[in-house]
Amino acid sequence: MTSPTNTTDKDGLALNALPALSIMMIIITGILLAGMDATAKYLTFELPVLLVLWGRYFFHTVITFSVYASKNRSFEFLRARRPGLQLIRAGALFGATSFMYVAITKMPLGDAATIQFFAPVLVTVISGMFLGEHVGPRRIVAVVIAFIGVMLVARPGSGVLGWWALLPLATAFLLALYMVLTRVIRTRDNPAATTFYSTAVGAVVLTILVPFFWQDLGPFQWLLMVTMGTAGAMGHFLLVKAFHSAEASMLAPFTYSQVIGAIFWGFIVFGDVPSAWSASGAALIIGSGIYVWYRETRARKISN
Repeated sequence: MTSPTNTTDKDGLALNALPALSIMMIIITGILLAGMDATAKYLTFELPVLLVLWGRYFFHTVITFSVYASKNRSFEFLRARRPGLQLIRAGALFGATSFMYVAITKMPLGDAATIQFFAPVLVTVISGMFLGEHVGPRRIVAVVIAFIGVMLVARPGSGVLGWWALLPLATAFLLALYMVLTRVIRTRDNPAATTFYSTAVGAVVLTILVPFFWQDLGPFQWLLMVTMGTAGAMGHFLLVKAFHSAEASMLAPFTYSQVIGAIFWGFIVFGDVPSAWSASGAALIIGSGIYVWYRETRARKISN
């Protein structure tokens, strides 16, 4: 396991000094991003998925750029010290979002979010492989149990979700990579650069492609597009700040707030009621994540 880094970010916050605040930021992020996904699903009833993706990325990027340019009174935040890592990280998020937005057009929002949140458990494995954090046999068992939970939700062969369930599963792998790279970049780039480049790459790619899929939007649809971008910008700013301030393995379980939010919005907006299979799978996935967090917390106390 990597040791905490006692440095400060650009705003002067002591990294790892306020874990409770970092956890709160992750929970708020989950609520915001669940609402963003619900808005995207609503828009895909009338608009092409690629156009909805463009709205989510374009307005997110514009808002982020405007805030940082105004705050810093310069474009210094555009300078990335590790552009290669930023590009890979941004590509992982773009792929994850693309898979997820196609998935929610074919399956309930809560089911897609549940499968997607195999990611926090995967973070533990990837952190062990690439960051040197210790991953013992009990945590490996937790990963296996979480995957069983994914299977309960997807129910391959049942004809309920079919191959579409592979899309949020692919999202989970890409999100895990995104989370770990956020952790890696935290000491190599400032949060402003990391937040901006999270969506800037996708925004450029989608802006090039969107003319081929363009469809005229009404005022309410434009409002929802801006709402998506705002929720995304706020959520990812908090995500980056949180992962700049605490260990990835400690924060990962609390991202499950997005699963709860997705189930809530799915019921309120679309009338989706989770099945017993989905509820059982969600319980296994979330339970595994909480266990991983417990083991990480206990190991940290012992090492101290």
